[in-house]
Amino acid sequence: MPELLTNDPNVADALLDMSNILRAADLGGRGAASLSRMFRVGEALASFYGADQVKLFGVADRSLLDRPDLISDFRHQQMLRRWETDGLILVEGKADNPLLQIAEETGLPIITRDRFVGHRREYRWLDGSEDAVLEPTGDGQGGVRLRRVTLEQKYEWEISIGEERDLFVQQGLLRRREALGRYWKCPEQRCPRHDPKNSRIVLLPRRRGGRLICDLHGLDMIDLGPRPQAAQLKIMHDGQERGRFTVTEGAPVTVGRSADGINLLDLVDRDVVRDVSRFHLRLEFDEGRLTITDTSRNGTTLIFRNGAELELRDDSRPFSAGDRAQFHPGLEIVRSGRRYPSELQVRGWIPLPRTDDEPSELTMIGRLDPKLRG
Repeated sequence: MPELLTNDPNVADALLDMSNILRAADLGGRGAASLSRMFRVGEALASFYGADQVKLFGVADRSLLDRPDLISDFRHQQMLRRWETDGLILVEGKADNPLLQIAEETGLPIITRDRFVGHRREYRWLDGSEDAVLEPTGDGQGGVRLRRVTLEQKYEWEISIGEERDLFVQQGLLRRREALGRYWKCPEQRCPRHDPKNSRIVLLPRRRGGRLICDLHGLDMIDLGPRPQAAQLKIMHDGQERGRFTVTEGAPVTVGRSADGINLLDLVDRDVVRDVSRFHLRLEFDEGRLTITDTSRNGTTLIFRNGAELELRDDSRPFSAGDRAQFHPGLEIVRSGRRYPSELQVRGWIPLPRTDDEPSELTMIGRLDPKLRG
């Protein structure tokens, strides 16, 4: 049924997240991935629109074609490769961005089960959208139905978790979380991964088969032992991120107007920090938990992710993902949802990039490209 597909988004009735849908076992078919699920989704779309015939613009992750173990039917493997060769489907390393770009330009819905949480910062229109996603569900008897999904608005910390998860999926590490809590070294001395303990950015290894390799050199990574616990913090002014820093286990960090810590004078105007003390806050790990301690003259408002507030004065409290420490309205420190942040130089904050340069080809946790702020 190649007539179901079109390579012209202006002719299509919907976009198809092929890797996501072809792996949805409850939509019928056999194997980890099956083309029959796509055809059933096509029938469901025709029923949803009340049309005799519909067209899908398919976008697939490269891994769908590169992993023959996913599709057990050899004929389906051949068909998929022929569609790519004929330009009938779009194949990218990761399908999310092209899907969302085309959806933004055309207004077409995306048939998927993904909520694109890791892309909400870049594609703000997703928050609250009621027509961006059509979700298929199986009835247990081979039938498929589609329903519109409302994409609930996500907080910054939830977006950070989604971004980090997307990176894990990209590197094949979603089920290898134990690898993320360790330092990995590439044997090649010129590689950015060769000295991860002293690097500003921690680069992810890539899982290929049962191996963890450097995706730049293809060499087996060397395990250097555990990484210390770390937490990523973001400095926000009037809802805009001005910089970020990392607190690591055994290395407390102070925030205020002093050059001996995270100096807010480097980030915002002097009149904004008039109520900020030289050593206003201290952040550190205590028995495995990140804690925040007020050491200021005016106190700090701690705003928990459930909305509750606490005036903190000369006291300490746990600081969890989604919590905010407010110096005064508009100026806050927010804890990110990332569990494996990349910034390891505790003594220096990392300002936001001021250009739109393309990100490095190397994959990193929390890369500093403005489209992937963590």
